[in-house]
Amino acid sequence: MADLGTNVLGRALSRFFSFLKADKKDFYAIYAYAIFSGLLALSVPLGIQTIISFVLAGSISTSMVVLICFVVVGVFFTGLLQVKQMQVVEKIEQKIFVRYAFEFTDRLPKINVQKMDSYYLPELVNRFFDTVSLQKGIGKLLIDIPTATIQLLFGLILLSFYHPVFIVFGIALFLVLILILRFTSVKGMETNVLASDFKFSVAGWIEEIARTVKTFKYSKGTQIHLKETDQLTSGYLKARTEHFRILQKQYWSLIVFKVLITAAMLIVGAVLLIDQQLNVGQFVAAELVILTVITAVEKFILNLDKVYDVLTALEKLGKVTGSEIEKDGSVVLPTTNQGVAVRFKDVVFHYGSDNNVLRNLSFDVKPGTHVAVMGESGSGKSTVLRLLTGAFNKFEGAVLVDEVPVGNYELASLRRQTGILLSLQDIFKASLLENITMGNPDVSINEVIHLAAITGLDEFVQAQKEGYDHILDPAGKRLPKKYIQAILLMRALLGRHRLLLLEEPCHYLDRKHIPGILSFLKEDSNATIIITTNDPEIAGCCDEVLLLNEGQLQARGTWEIIKNKIA
Repeated sequence: MADLGTNVLGRALSRFFSFLKADKKDFYAIYAYAIFSGLLALSVPLGIQTIISFVLAGSISTSMVVLICFVVVGVFFTGLLQVKQMQVVEKIEQKIFVRYAFEFTDRLPKINVQKMDSYYLPELVNRFFDTVSLQKGIGKLLIDIPTATIQLLFGLILLSFYHPVFIVFGIALFLVLILILRFTSVKGMETNVLASDFKFSVAGWIEEIARTVKTFKYSKGTQIHLKETDQLTSGYLKARTEHFRILQKQYWSLIVFKVLITAAMLIVGAVLLIDQQLNVGQFVAAELVILTVITAVEKFILNLDKVYDVLTALEKLGKVTGSEIEKDGSVVLPTTNQGVAVRFKDVVFHYGSDNNVLRNLSFDVKPGTHVAVMGESGSGKSTVLRLLTGAFNKFEGAVLVDEVPVGNYELASLRRQTGILLSLQDIFKASLLENITMGNPDVSINEVIHLAAITGLDEFVQAQKEGYDHILDPAGKRLPKKYIQAILLMRALLGRHRLLLLEEPCHYLDRKHIPGILSFLKEDSNATIIITTNDPEIAGCCDEVLLLNEGQLQARGTWEIIKNKIA
């Protein structure tokens, strides 16, 4: 759950002001419209005051007619300015959706996977739907709050001209507002964030049920899915109820204040009128201004829930947009036809727990060498490949590529010349060709056709009416595993590489295709190839085999030497 405390409100406000800077011209326009709208709204009581004076004089004059026209025109322009505000707000709301859509899609591939390893990203990106809360709330904040604030300030200034006693009214009003916000805003923000946390937890749990629906379908009638839902929704209801209590305190404070101020101002106004310190027109105008001020305060307080929603939405969206991205180096990996040299020197690494996956691992691979990394599950084979991608940078020791620490490389240049196949990669909803090439314009269709024949994917392509334009389901749903593996392998092999990192490349593929794949890899003799596998056929085709055991190098040599140690 969220780290609750005053820092939540402070962090959310900081995000809010940063958000305002992005479209400050639009916000300035809204505030300008609000100022003019507020002034025009307050001109109505002044106009009515003068009209009453003319009426009490018992005559209809040209001045009164002109004044009535001015009041009507003022009302019209007030409405016109409000429409202009709405147009600007609509523009901002559209920008919000587009901006966060691109921020999410741009940042997600750059996220520091080591930092975000404890998060389930498909659940985390549900925060994107808080753009809707932000759109709805920002409209209220940008129209109602500025307008109410302007009306409040100008109303109090105007009242002070009628009589000094109204200055006391203004001071009391500001004190009450400050006290209400001082004693309730932090708690209100905390409870709203907590309710939002539970909301996304419920959504994430429902997604998890949908993802593993067959597991729950065949669960022998247990109710674990309902129990977890009950627990999460109970937490949500508790937080939501607590948040509503805060809102109720704010509303009741307003109601009590409103009743007292209305009574006090009517009494004071009546006394001033009787003492002839105010005339009838001034009394009516003053009461209208007081009603306008109280309405502005009421609008301000009643919109506090929207303020909480906007700040909470920014806080939630910041979970992704503010997440740490990969640290990029400045060294560009040179483009040559020669493979890279790889060296691990006393590398110690662990994921989330304190259990080391690699323990003082040291080895070197010469340029152009084909190496098989073997070992039991949990021996650290896959971790070796992941460290070479540059995605993990918090480890002890040194991981060197061409004698340069992997963290010093500009990641784009490193990955552009590295073919990567890891078990964590997957199919996404797009055409078959897009899944293979990842939109790389340098890949020719002839290369794709050639590799499809080698991996056995050509059988699937020929069976589809749309061929390479066939749209694949998310995560390769309804697609046989051998074709998923073929697509992922082709994705890694296409293009020119100085380094190939392949995790179980022939897993799920038909055995008949393995010789062709190994022959293709042999043709790419210049590239340095590191393959994790326990397949003797693949290991036998490699120049060298590294045998890992519990994160340490147990043995090293050709397959003929290593196979005896495995036995």
